[in-house]
Amino acid sequence: MMQVYKLGIGRDILMEQLIEKLGSKFGVLSESDTTQLKIMARNEDIAVGDLFVIPSRRGYERFYIFRAAQYANIMNRTIDMGDVARNKLTMPDSYLSDDLNEEKLIELKGMLLGYSQKDESGKWQFHRPRRLPEHLTDVYLVTEHNSEVIKELLGSQLGQDGVFVGHLLAGEKALSNVPVYMPPHSLSHHLGIFGRTGCGKSNLMMVLIESMYKYNEQVNLKKQGQKVSLFAIDPHDEFCRWPSGIRGGIEEIVSSYNSDEWNQLVEPFYYLTLKNVNEEKGKSKIRLSRADITPQDIISILEFTEQQSLFTNMFFGLHGEMWIGLLLLGNIDEDNPHYGGNFQQGTIHAVERRLSFLRQEQTQLFTPYDQDMGFDYDSMLSDIICSLECGRILTVDTTLMSELEQFLLTTVVARTLFTLRRALKSARNIESLEEEICSALGHSDSSTGLRSFAQQIVNSLKNGQLPYIKNGQLTKVEELPFINIVIEEAASILNPQRMKFGSVFRDISRQGRKFGIGLSVISQQVTAIDEGILTQLNTELTLALGNETERREAIKNASADLYGFEKELQVMSKGQAILSASYRDVPLPIQVPSFDTQKH
Repeated sequence: MMQVYKLGIGRDILMEQLIEKLGSKFGVLSESDTTQLKIMARNEDIAVGDLFVIPSRRGYERFYIFRAAQYANIMNRTIDMGDVARNKLTMPDSYLSDDLNEEKLIELKGMLLGYSQKDESGKWQFHRPRRLPEHLTDVYLVTEHNSEVIKELLGSQLGQDGVFVGHLLAGEKALSNVPVYMPPHSLSHHLGIFGRTGCGKSNLMMVLIESMYKYNEQVNLKKQGQKVSLFAIDPHDEFCRWPSGIRGGIEEIVSSYNSDEWNQLVEPFYYLTLKNVNEEKGKSKIRLSRADITPQDIISILEFTEQQSLFTNMFFGLHGEMWIGLLLLGNIDEDNPHYGGNFQQGTIHAVERRLSFLRQEQTQLFTPYDQDMGFDYDSMLSDIICSLECGRILTVDTTLMSELEQFLLTTVVARTLFTLRRALKSARNIESLEEEICSALGHSDSSTGLRSFAQQIVNSLKNGQLPYIKNGQLTKVEELPFINIVIEEAASILNPQRMKFGSVFRDISRQGRKFGIGLSVISQQVTAIDEGILTQLNTELTLALGNETERREAIKNASADLYGFEKELQVMSKGQAILSASYRDVPLPIQVPSFDTQKH
């Protein structure tokens, strides 16, 4: 009886043990070069994308990992398969196909992903394919039964902990005991999720959200490490309750927490919506104020001419947080004391029209601000920011919001986080922190800026809600949670036209990782996203795409070389994705599990 070894990552596993675990030989390496391998094998059922292990002792003991890209049926001693087929057709009684079983072979062609070799500590480490296995090496097919071997050999690529994404895909089958993880810091280094409608993007997001909760639970339990935070727009209101009826979504996850876990992982809320949610724990009706909005926030989501942009920035410089209310009054002209600059009336009216969606009767999300008319500052932006800085996962139901409100909400939150973390990094000491925050928000003795929000966030700093001071010391940005901001329908606001006047998202894409802030760009189209944003993505999860143009663009912009995965992108089923990342040596095809089948 074959001895079965229980393999564990990091143990000193001998080559012979791994080979024994692989089981029966599948085929033999026949030809190889640095771009393609060819394998001769018995007539067995395989699929494009199947994985194979090739042990080799040339030089050092190594295990090469091969991925099938194509295969063909061949005969052992028959020159032409067509002759066999014609004979079977014309002489069915005298030409028995059963007699040919020993003659039937398959020829596999594909790409060498790389090889694993032991490092000085005795662990198997994966390397890119700079070498080749020796001649006529035995080849073994990776299956569910011997998948512990691939888990050992690819351990450095699969990840050991962090945020679970799915299981390694070998051909058409997921290896259920070979999980794939993203490191927590990847959430602050920008993530792209691309796939057509119905390919499983919502399910993927739900799996990621649950994984983030589990990761934060472990950080809370161990009292060490950095939590992850998420600000996720939910345009279909799926994440809170999950529509399948089999599982309850985030609501079910957080309902299992005791009071201490709730305080550490959820408080004050996890779900924001425009619906009435009175007395429902962890849910809150969201509201921001016009006084939270800067011109750049508006310019990032709407088409502005250069003159309109100049006027808007000038007007904000004069009036600070009151600027939107004054513009919506609509009585600005050259004789009005609020007017300041030589701009055409057409330019001013065009800006007024663009801001019309912020009128009191047009929006439930943004409250008016005009103390002379009895409208005080009413916003929960400070609470949202403090929650994210404490390691919270927030989902926002936007079913009752317009597209512009949804985009503006995401922009304001992203810009505010980025501004505050830069202020923290600039502060020399605790005494200068408040000054840096007020200066960054444009609130000082000589300007108004976002005065109301600045006062509120400073109060949060003083009462400990904003964790920028701990144990009498400034908190380092590197010690704060990894924050990720999800941009749904990203093509609408991250396209080249929007980027030409500048955008907070462009700034975050270039500098956000220095401040622990990342973007998740979710789109059906790769081609519509600004190239400057695409080049900053460090991780891509590419699901099934709609056409060849999108697939080519996905391959072009992947953080790891997707050569050899072109056919995979054409035939991927729902929930299947290719994970490519700058911190991985090889792309990983994965199967994202159905959220309904997962147990928290």
